[in-house]
Amino acid sequence: MSNQLSRIFKEPFIQFLIIGTCIYGAYALFGVAEDDFRDTTIRVDSNRINAMISQWEKRWSRLPTRKEMDGLIQAYIREDVLYRQAVAMGLDKNDPITRRRMAQKLEFLTSDISQMEKPLEGELEQYFAENQESYRGFDIISFIHVFIDPDKRGETTPDDAAEILAQLQAAGLPDAEAIQQGDRLLLQNNFVAATEQDVRRQLGSRFAEAVMKLEAGKWHGPVLSGYGVHLVYVYDLVKPPPAVFEDVQPRVLEDWHAQNQEQFNADFLESLKSRYEIVIDELPTDRLLDAQIKTTEEGAAEVQPVKTDTAS
Repeated sequence: MSNQLSRIFKEPFIQFLIIGTCIYGAYALFGVAEDDFRDTTIRVDSNRINAMISQWEKRWSRLPTRKEMDGLIQAYIREDVLYRQAVAMGLDKNDPITRRRMAQKLEFLTSDISQMEKPLEGELEQYFAENQESYRGFDIISFIHVFIDPDKRGETTPDDAAEILAQLQAAGLPDAEAIQQGDRLLLQNNFVAATEQDVRRQLGSRFAEAVMKLEAGKWHGPVLSGYGVHLVYVYDLVKPPPAVFEDVQPRVLEDWHAQNQEQFNADFLESLKSRYEIVIDELPTDRLLDAQIKTTEEGAAEVQPVKTDTAS
């Protein structure tokens, strides 16, 4: 019986019916809507668009791109739709809060409703199976690296790296003298039981991603980082076993709720937006970064190399 009720409550129509009941209940509790908010047209006019552009330029010291402007406009529409609904529910009565705060009130209400949803039998296990990799522990790596400095060696860097790598491979297991064959780097050369995040903090994402894929028990190179070239010997790479559902069930439930809440809020917002005629004035293309980039590129393409007359 409880399983059937859960399936019923998962139906979008039932969910929006619940939301509607809450909205009208709050409407009756807090009062009638203001006359000013009976207009069902949301207009993003040129004055507002230019104000958005000016605010963006003041904050970021550059003009926005068209994609960034689309994001600002959609954020404004989202906020305005929620704000109007909040006012219609009387959430602004005797409460000197901002428009954004009022829109957030309605978001909190819908979030609370979405949290009422419970997973059906087997649904949480299915979600875990589809996302099992994200619940696995961190890979643990132990390695040593020899640094080859391009700033010091210049054009000989590739040849020097290949020569040193051959020597290290011939020597087998690294010893204290192995590190001395490279150049000085003011970072640790020896990593013991480190995670990818540990390595990333020291040597950057590019190096960390590469080193976590290397085979243990041999020298590798060159491995690149933002500092230069590295020759790496991996002592050990331990991959944790797959996660067990029972061990991570609380996390799975939390993530399942978060995913459902995000979709629930998106569907609810779309249902509110559908009640309005949304009018957006044309964007001033001359005030967007895209236009400036295009103009610069066109100007650069028109520049012709200057020919000098070397004849005497």
